[in-house]
Amino acid sequence: MRHCYFLGSTSPDGFKTSFSDIINDDKFYTYILKGGPGTGKSTLMKKVASMYPDETDLYYCSSDTSSLDAIVLNEKKIIVVDGTAPHTFDPVFPGVSQEIVNLGDFWNKTGLEKNKEAIRYLANENSLYHAKARRYIKALAGINNDILFTSANALLTEKTEKYTEKFCRKIFNSNEKSDFCPKEYRQLSAFTSNGYCTCEISDEYKIYTLKDNLFSAGDLFLRKLSDTAEKCGVKCIVSKSYAFNEPIYEHVLLPELKIAVMSSNFINNFTTEKSSSINLSGFYQKEIITARKNTLSFDKKVSTEILSEITKTIDTALDIHDRLEKYYIDSLRTTRLNKFSEQFISMINK
Repeated sequence: MRHCYFLGSTSPDGFKTSFSDIINDDKFYTYILKGGPGTGKSTLMKKVASMYPDETDLYYCSSDTSSLDAIVLNEKKIIVVDGTAPHTFDPVFPGVSQEIVNLGDFWNKTGLEKNKEAIRYLANENSLYHAKARRYIKALAGINNDILFTSANALLTEKTEKYTEKFCRKIFNSNEKSDFCPKEYRQLSAFTSNGYCTCEISDEYKIYTLKDNLFSAGDLFLRKLSDTAEKCGVKCIVSKSYAFNEPIYEHVLLPELKIAVMSSNFINNFTTEKSSSINLSGFYQKEIITARKNTLSFDKKVSTEILSEITKTIDTALDIHDRLEKYYIDSLRTTRLNKFSEQFISMINK
């Protein structure tokens, strides 16, 4: 079964990814692609992924959702990943577990030299807009944390925990506990040029949607759910939200059970027709929420407006990146790159 994720997400403190956990798994061999924009990294990964449509997990770029940042061939135990900034990866055990593939070897450097001033200008502009997006995300996190602080004080913790325990009994066989299975972390939602987006969930999953615009009940529900999965020896994939000063749990996948539990709130606006909805609004003390109604309404309005500016800023950065990328594409020795790509794919097939 194929899964789709983002490689990571921009956070108030910069780009965050847990992909190193997969690269450091000694069962996998990793090819780390190096080279500037427009050197064919994403295209090469798409070609490899098309050869193994059922076993390949796809990791998209949050800055450009049409571009791949990594693929994981689960049966072949092979990873191909873009190792350039902001997600720089380098071999830990070169030639044993990882190796570098330098696609920069296929540049026509004369063409790049001719346009060096334009390239430097666009690269700097791209960096400036990404830095601006991070500042907006930091502001967003501060506002969202005010909502989180209020809701945490109003949370009916015991009621939420009991409800979650009942849900866990429904989906886990509590009489047959296996060895402890540590939770894994992937990124299902991220800030993108199209807004705050969530990757598509496979049709094979039964989806439960947690409706919670106050965040605290959903976070507690997912933490308790993932802790129970660990104890029951069930594989659990956790996705965190970086729209807060400290990330909270946003989604949980249980691949072995084909169950997905997804948060739905005014930040991610996650919806799907095929889900079972769980409304968590009744898990807060009504009098506290009512007393802070005006403040919470203001926070949500400001948060939504900042989120809109984040989207515009990332979209501008993407436009600049596309212009920058064209200089590199025009300077590629395409025939040599295509020949190498064929050899690379053939090597993986063998």
